[in-house]
Amino acid sequence: MILVCLLVAAATHAAPRVELIGQPCRANIMWAGRYVRTSDGKEWFVFTNMREKSGMELVFIDFRNNTARVFRATAGAGSWDILPVPGDRLVSGTYYDGVFLVFDLNRMEFVKVADFPKEEYVWNLALGGDGRVYGGTYPGGKLGALDLNTYAVEDCGAPASPNMYLRFVSALPDGRIFCHFGYEKQTNLIYDPRTRRFLEAPAALQGESRGVSWNGYFLAGNKVFDGKTLELVQPPFPTPPAQDGDWTVDVNLTTNEVLYLRQGDAVFRYQEGRLEKLSSLKLRGGVIFAATEQGELLGLRGQDYFVIRPGDTQLTLKRLPNEAAPRPTMFLRLDEKGRLWGGPYLALTLFYMDTKNGKTVNTGKITDASGQVHDVAFVDGKVYAVAYSAGEIVEYDPDAPWDQWNNVNPRVIANVGEKGYVRPTAGVVVSPDKKLVSGWMAKYGVYGGAVVITDPATGQTQLFENPLGEQTIEGLAVDDQYIYAGTSLYANGLPPQSREKPRFGVIERASRKTVLQREFDGAMSVRFFHLDASSRQLAFAVEGKLHLFDTAKREFRLLPEAPGVGSRIVGLGDGIAYYASGKQVVQLHLSSGKTEVIAEMPETASHIAVESGATLYVWCGADLYRVRRN
Repeated sequence: MILVCLLVAAATHAAPRVELIGQPCRANIMWAGRYVRTSDGKEWFVFTNMREKSGMELVFIDFRNNTARVFRATAGAGSWDILPVPGDRLVSGTYYDGVFLVFDLNRMEFVKVADFPKEEYVWNLALGGDGRVYGGTYPGGKLGALDLNTYAVEDCGAPASPNMYLRFVSALPDGRIFCHFGYEKQTNLIYDPRTRRFLEAPAALQGESRGVSWNGYFLAGNKVFDGKTLELVQPPFPTPPAQDGDWTVDVNLTTNEVLYLRQGDAVFRYQEGRLEKLSSLKLRGGVIFAATEQGELLGLRGQDYFVIRPGDTQLTLKRLPNEAAPRPTMFLRLDEKGRLWGGPYLALTLFYMDTKNGKTVNTGKITDASGQVHDVAFVDGKVYAVAYSAGEIVEYDPDAPWDQWNNVNPRVIANVGEKGYVRPTAGVVVSPDKKLVSGWMAKYGVYGGAVVITDPATGQTQLFENPLGEQTIEGLAVDDQYIYAGTSLYANGLPPQSREKPRFGVIERASRKTVLQREFDGAMSVRFFHLDASSRQLAFAVEGKLHLFDTAKREFRLLPEAPGVGSRIVGLGDGIAYYASGKQVVQLHLSSGKTEVIAEMPETASHIAVESGATLYVWCGADLYRVRRN
C-alpha cells in the first residue's frame, strides 16, 4: 500500500511533457526598398526584412521572373533604409542594436558591421559631402557618421536634448545634413561636415521632417529651396494641376537627375523638361519604394509586392516569393474552436493554428494602415483585433472569404486614432454583455491614455479619456459593473513621466466615475490583469511583482514570495491562473495566493494560453510549445 501511494504521488508530480509544435507566426516586415542593377546587368527590387531572432535580411526580388534571393546579416533585427554608396555597396542602419551594415553587390554578401555604441536604432541614412554616411539614432538623439573607407563610426553629438529621436536625416545639395529631431521639443538643425557644427535650420524648414536634393535644389513637401542659400524659391519645373490638390516631392524616388512628385494617388516624373503622369492607381496602404529606368514603379503592400508599368489600369499584387521568417508574437489567445491566435511585431497580420491538426494560416495585412496587432478577443465566432498605429479596431471572420481590399473581411469597425489614441497597450477583453473593452496609449508627443468600449455589432464606441490621470492604460479587466485599469508612465516618443506614479483604478461603467484609485511607489507600470470569475480575485503585476485585488472586499495583497511576472496572467475562471517567469511556467491559486512552478521551458517564455488545467501553450522566442501535465 505504501509503495502504491508513493507511485501515485510520483505520477502526480511527474514533470510535464514539453513539446515543440512549430513556428507558426511568419511574416515579412519591410521598411525600405531600392531598385538595384548589379554589374552583371541584372535588375533587382531589394528590400530590408525584419528577422528578430537571427539577423535581418536583404531580400533581392527578381521582379522580371518572380523569384527571390535572401541574404541574412549577422546583426540587426531590421532596418529603415537602404542607401546605395560608391563601390557597389548598400548601407543600412539597424534596430534594435544600432549598427551600420554594409553589403557588397559584387560579392553579394555583408562585409561589415559597424557599431554605434549605446544606441538602439539607426534610422534613415544620407550621404554627406565628405563621403561619409550619416544616420540619426534613438534613444540618444544623436547623429552618427560612417567612414566608407575605414568603416569607423564617429559620434557627432546630440545637440537637441532632451529629444530622444533624430528620426530623419537628408542630404542638402552642398553636402550638409538636414536633421529632424523629436519628439519632446521638435526642432530641425543642419550639420556641416566641414566645420563639424550644427546650426539652426531656416524658419521655412522648421515645419518639415525630411527632404531630397534635386538638380541643385532642396525639396521638402511642396516647398523648393535654393540649394546654397536655402531660401524659398518658385518651383523651376511644371507642377501637377492645382485643381487636383496639393502636390509633394517623393523622397524615396527622387534622385539628383530625376524628380518625382505625388498628388494624392498620382505619381509624376519630371525629366528633360517634361512632366509625365506615370500612375494614379489606388495603393490602399501600399508604398512605392523605387522606380526603374523604364519608368516602372516598384512597391510593397503587406505580404505582397507590385510593379506598376506605364499604362497599367489596375494594381496587380503578387505574393512575395521569399519564405517568410518565423517571428515572435505580440500575444497568444485561444478561441472556442481550439485555434491559437497571434500576430508578429511590426506587421499588421495575424496567424492562427488549429491545435488539433497543426494547420496554420498567416493572413495578409488586415487593414490599409501600417503597424501591428496588439491583441484579439472573440465574440460569437468572430475575431476582434486592436491595432497600432492607426488606432483601429478590426473585425475578422476566419470562416468567411477573405476580402480586405474592399474592407469586407476583415473590416475596420472603429478608429480611435482619430481621437488621439494609437497604441492598444492594455489589449482587449470582452465584457459580460459582449462589449469590447480596450486600453490605449495616446498619440506621439502626448502623455495620456483611454479606456474604449466598442459594440462589435455596430462599431459604436465610447472613450473614457484619462480616467486615472494623463497616463497610459496598461492593464485592463472588466465585469458587469466595473472596469479595472492599471497605468504606466511610458509614452509614445516621450521620456517616462519621472515625477508621476503608476496607478490602479476601479471605474464604474454606468457613471464613468473612478470609485477607487491607488498609486504605487517606485514603479513604472501596473499591468497584466486577470480577473478570475470564481474567486473574484484580480491578479496583476507591479514592476513584475505579483499582487491580488479582492474585488468584493476591495483589498490589495502583495505576494512577495511569488516568482516575478513576465507575461500576461491567464486562466479559465476556475480559481487557477498561469504566467511566465523567465523560463518557468507558474501556477497561481487565486484564493490562497500560493504559487508553484509547473514547467521549465528551453528559453524565456513570453506568452501563455490555457486549453485546460492539463494542457497549456507556451511561446518562447519564435517557437510554440505544448505543455501537457500528468
